[in-house]
Amino acid sequence: MNTKTTRSTLKKAKHILIIAFASISLTVAVNAADASCSSLKAANKGFYSALNTMFTGNIAPMISLWSHGNDVTYLGPDGRFLTGWSSVKGCWNEQAAMKLRGKAASSNFRYFMVPGSGIAVVQDIEEVTTDKGLKLLMRATNVYRLENGSWKMVSHHTDKLPAVLK
Repeated sequence: MNTKTTRSTLKKAKHILIIAFASISLTVAVNAADASCSSLKAANKGFYSALNTMFTGNIAPMISLWSHGNDVTYLGPDGRFLTGWSSVKGCWNEQAAMKLRGKAASSNFRYFMVPGSGIAVVQDIEEVTTDKGLKLLMRATNVYRLENGSWKMVSHHTDKLPAVLK
């Protein structure tokens, strides 16, 4: 290999490393004890509270915590991929009407924030207990966007559950 080729290869490798490090630095895992993400933690806790309220048939808390944009998405346990607030709201209304009477809890949180972007991601494990005592575990990803100083959900994604697939 000649000197010119070696320099060119090293220059390309340097650019690749710079891009890789820049990409890694854009997403910051936030320690769950870090006070800087307290409002994000509160928003995520609010989602699970709203989910439990929705199981009783009351949809109001769920409606208020979501962004109402056309870019929101819901990928729930039934396998559907819904986009836009109208579709997502319709799905939550369907679920509320069923009055499932279950209970949802979450654990194993991982918080990620993209500094300066107003975007945050929370990954966790959802444990849903049905009214008949059946326990279902699902991985979940919740995406939030800062809107007017509040974290609003823009996406919720869980594992598919064979029992609810249509």
